[in-house]
Amino acid sequence: PNSASSKIPFKTLHHDVDDSCAMVTSIAFRPRCKTVDLVTGGTDCTVHLWDVNRPRRPSSSIHITRDDAGANQICNPPIVHSLSWSSSGRLLAAGLGDGSTSIVSVEGRKLVEGCRLRGGHDAAVAAVLFPRFLSGLGDVAVSSSHVTADDRMMISAGNDGSIIFWDLGTKVAGKFAVDPSTVLEDCRNDTDDTVMNGTDADVDATLEQKMEGLSTHDSDANVEEPKILFGLQHTKKANWIESSTSSEPSLPTSLFIADTSNDITAYILSRI
Repeated sequence: PNSASSKIPFKTLHHDVDDSCAMVTSIAFRPRCKTVDLVTGGTDCTVHLWDVNRPRRPSSSIHITRDDAGANQICNPPIVHSLSWSSSGRLLAAGLGDGSTSIVSVEGRKLVEGCRLRGGHDAAVAAVLFPRFLSGLGDVAVSSSHVTADDRMMISAGNDGSIIFWDLGTKVAGKFAVDPSTVLEDCRNDTDDTVMNGTDADVDATLEQKMEGLSTHDSDANVEEPKILFGLQHTKKANWIESSTSSEPSLPTSLFIADTSNDITAYILSRI
């Protein structure tokens, strides 16, 4: 480092607290907390929760165990590829190398694995996201102003090119989280409803075509348990995903995907 940068104060958090020589693959600051909380995930299949002002050791750690539920899980360890907090700061999603996603809750200062989402991907989960689709919907959702409004929907993007929309259910997200099936349509059938490729107005694909063979939503399913709402066949591996809010004037309730191409794809979801 040059002389100017060497004078900038810094702190170092050592993810490999047990000298495991692990590489850090993802970090995420926790929202809505009194301390400066940060989570790190790595190739050691471990997630650490840190108080940045006390960097010597993590406040809590959780080791994600190998899952023997399928062939993909047996052959690939649950390396942490991506981390995302819900807007309430209560739930953390960890996209894993075995194709599953771990949903972790924070109880006090302790990380607790709540559930494991399986069956959505045939390859590693490259990105996860709690979108901001459901809060601030006024009279559309009775509990939309609650801090946990956005805790029930989670999106995972896999190396297999599929994008899966999950309903975590009331058992994981709590009773005040908005039921996404009451807000978003599973599929849009209008001919004008298209997927926009960056700022180009050319039609890339319709949501109905992208969702072919992936919709698994069951309106009669138990609302308490996590389930897949629907999916998109993006075809390319997603490197990063981000969402807009329902109140965004130009591209409301949209999912943005940066993949292995040089394009950003925006999927514009319609509300009921």
